[in-house]
Order: sequence, then C-alpha cells, then structure tokens
Amino acid sequence: MDYDLDVEEFWQENEKCFQPFSTDKPRVPLSFWLDDHYLFEAVEISSTIKYYKDQEYRMKIHKKMNKITDRELGRTFYPEKERRVKEERFEVIMGSQRKYTEGGTPWLESDVETIDDVKHLNERNKKLDMENEIFPQGWEQEKDRYERMTGEKLKLGGNYSRGPATMATSILGTENTCVFMMEEEKIMNDFFKIMTDKLIEYHHVLMEKTAQENDGGYQINDDNCYLFPPQQYEKYCAPFMEKIFAEFAPTENDSRFQHSDSSMGHLMPILRELGVNGVNFGPDLHPAEIREAMPNAVIHGQIPPLVLRDGTPDEIIDTVIRDIEAVGGDGGLVEVPAGSVAAGTSFENLRIYMWAVEKYGRYDN
Repeated sequence: MDYDLDVEEFWQENEKCFQPFSTDKPRVPLSFWLDDHYLFEAVEISSTIKYYKDQEYRMKIHKKMNKITDRELGRTFYPEKERRVKEERFEVIMGSQRKYTEGGTPWLESDVETIDDVKHLNERNKKLDMENEIFPQGWEQEKDRYERMTGEKLKLGGNYSRGPATMATSILGTENTCVFMMEEEKIMNDFFKIMTDKLIEYHHVLMEKTAQENDGGYQINDDNCYLFPPQQYEKYCAPFMEKIFAEFAPTENDSRFQHSDSSMGHLMPILRELGVNGVNFGPDLHPAEIREAMPNAVIHGQIPPLVLRDGTPDEIIDTVIRDIEAVGGDGGLVEVPAGSVAAGTSFENLRIYMWAVEKYGRYDN
C-alpha cells in the first residue's frame, strides 16, 4: 500500500484539531514527542555525560537531529537554544541526588535508609526557604541573556511537575516508599504534606521571578503511582493532587492532566473524582475502558509504544482504527503513544502512524 503523506500539510492541519470533545474539526489530532532515549538511538553520541553537561555539544547534536526529523517527519523536536544556568530541580532540593552514568540518561537517587532518615528529612524540608534554594549563582544574569538572545520572556512554574508517588520514590527510594506508606502512616503523611506545601512555594517563587501567570492548567507526570494501592493513593497522593489543582487549575474549565504510562486501572476512579480531565495512560488499558471510567477526560493514547516500534504497517493502522472506533466519535481523543515513542522506532513507522490518523480519523467525511 502507498502511505504517501505531505508531512508539512499534516502538521498545519493538525493545529486545527485540538478542540476537546468537539467533532467540529477536520480530524482526530495526533501528538507525539521524541526524547533523549530516542535521540541516542538515532544519532551517534560520543558521550552521554558530555551530552548532558556540555551545552555546546548538546546543541550541536540537537541541530543535527532536528535536520533529520524535519526532513523525515516535517517538524523538529529538540531545543536549539538553552540557558546555561538553570534553577535547581524540586526533588533535588527536597533531598534526592542527581546521578549520571555513561551510556544512560540521568536519574534521581535516594540516600534514605531508615524511617529516622525520613523524620530528619521532614524536619529539614519544612524549614526550607525556596527562594534561597532554587537559584544558583548567575541565574538572573543568564535569564536576562537568554531573553535577549531569544526575544522571549522566560516563563517558569505553575503548570507542571512530576506526581507525588514518583517524587516520593526519588526522594525516599522505591522500596522504602512502598514499605513506609504501609507501616509509617503519620511520618509519611507529614512527608507528603510538606512536599505539597513546598512544591506550591516552589512554583510561586518561579512565577514571581519570571513572566509566568496562572494560565489555568496543570500537568502531573506520575509513572510510579501504579505502586500505590487505592487506599494508600487516596491517603497520601490525592490530597497532593487536590491542593495542587486548587492552586493552579482551580476551575472546571482548567486542564488537569495526568500522564502515567503504567497500569492505571485501579486508580482511574480516584482520578475521576479529583477532576482529572486529560490522561495519557499505559498500553495495558483499552481506550473504551478509560472512557467508561473517566467519561469527561480527553484520552491521549492509546497505541502501545512497542506496536509503533515493532509492528507491521497493518498492526499500526489497525490499532489506530481501534482507538478511533472506540472513543474518537465523541471528539475526546488525541491519538498519542500510550507512554512515549520507544527508542528505535523507525521514521517509516511514525509516518505510517501519521498516515493512519490522517486517513481514518477524519470528521469532515
């Protein structure tokens, strides 16, 4: 079969397709992103540590990759201008350690060993002054330089964070989090409350230092929340979500988005009660199952990343048709991988994915 597609026209039309729960648009919209895992498979990298720590080298790699994706897919995915001095990451301020290893991507690691370590961390963290913790030396000067270079005002804070479960595993350790949430309720309640309050403080400091305003939307990425049984999720994570949404997405018209590319079936009823109205969940969920559990949420999914990477053209097309037939009719579908684009996915398969949405997702036929 001929999968001929004008990629530039595809993205131009795609911009007109994002009205939620409306079929007054040309077709189902499509969205995907390419991350650093994908980049390392697609172009030769002399050192991943150099990539993360040498901005000039990183921008060189990004420009090289962007030329390829612009030719193959009709758009670019990687920034070619970055700040040399950046604000400190929230989880690091709260006690996590940033780690780099050759051949891999950075991750956050905990040095917590016992529940007494959590007690000490709670005492330390509740006294933190975020304005003193966020900005390294030279941040203001780099902010001014970046704004002059790009002609754009820097906007930070108030619209995104990792979720409470994932941040807890980064700060306390995954096994510790699972054990402590079952056995140390009071200390863990204190931990999550302090983390919530400090995250709100963190956002407001960033917003006050930049041109960011509360734009009525908040996204939470919380892959590790699948580790929490519903009772523990309601106890520890739901109060975090409620307070963050009340602060940064307070009205029913605001976006409350949850990305968790994991097994989310057991938590969907709670997320519905929290007012989550946009989701990107893991590939084990059928889109019809998500729609039944969360009738007011725009579903960003639901093609499995390994189908997109390893599947035949027919398998990719059949999965797109499945998504559209299951939930596309109400206008509340954005066709997206159920997670992210897996490293090693060919440009050919991505174009077939785009072609299938273009052909079978139309509302104007």
